[in-house]
Amino acid sequence: MQQLQPDPLWDEGIASYLMGEYEKNQTPISSEDLQAFAVERAQRIGDMLETLFLMAIYGEWQYVDADGKEQPLDEEGLNNLYAKGRITAADLEAFDGLWKPV
Repeated sequence: MQQLQPDPLWDEGIASYLMGEYEKNQTPISSEDLQAFAVERAQRIGDMLETLFLMAIYGEWQYVDADGKEQPLDEEGLNNLYAKGRITAADLEAFDGLWKPV
């Protein structure tokens, strides 16, 4: 019997790209990096931030604030980002820390 694979919780293409950039540079990803990646890939910054947020919620990545303190992220926080509509570059201002795989 064929087993069904669950749909990924985040954009696998973005996740793979971000992991590749992390591994290539061996440094956590900043908001400035995300903006550059979005331009380079002609990708919406909101899709990249959503992917990182979901990976952090599910323990694959972590977010540390500007002081280096890990900040737990949850679905409520993601929903708050979407409360005003599409996630934009302006939403990055609240995330001036760094993202990295766990």
